[in-house]
Amino acid sequence: MVDLAFLDLDSEGRIISHDALAKRFLDMKPHYIRKNGARFFTPDPSHTFLRALLAACDDVNPVSTVFNPSEDTRDPFLQINVLPFQPGLARVVLFWAHSDTEISETEDPAPSVSVLSARERDVLELAAEGLRRDRIAYKLNISLPTVDMHARNLRRKLSALTTSEAVAIAVKMKLL
Repeated sequence: MVDLAFLDLDSEGRIISHDALAKRFLDMKPHYIRKNGARFFTPDPSHTFLRALLAACDDVNPVSTVFNPSEDTRDPFLQINVLPFQPGLARVVLFWAHSDTEISETEDPAPSVSVLSARERDVLELAAEGLRRDRIAYKLNISLPTVDMHARNLRRKLSALTTSEAVAIAVKMKLL
């Protein structure tokens, strides 16, 4: 099975944020993290990854890089994309291969629609239709902070970093 995991890193490789799959991957493969008071992602011993990271974090002329880290069959990465994200930050997309049994040992139980409140489901459904926060608030006759609270809760429950990711997870899990 091939999965995508997302990490946001600074120019030194310090992990700023990650999605649920990246967390599972890092829990399963802790040797990809070096800790010096903070967590750093270091997928290859050569400096290819760090050079790509510096290029993506360049404030003047950021550059995307795609590479296959190793021909070694023990290396789970099929491909690593290093993309400019924000000034000084890069988004790393890991395409990694694993067996279903390998991830099922560490995987949390899949969330179900029953874990979401009725309002969280409403917000998720309207977000899936492409409505912005203000339109969701208007349609549900609730305030923007209330929409934000429901969106934050559903993201947490679905282990998503963004509402768009929560929608994608919900679609994948057939919750929508």
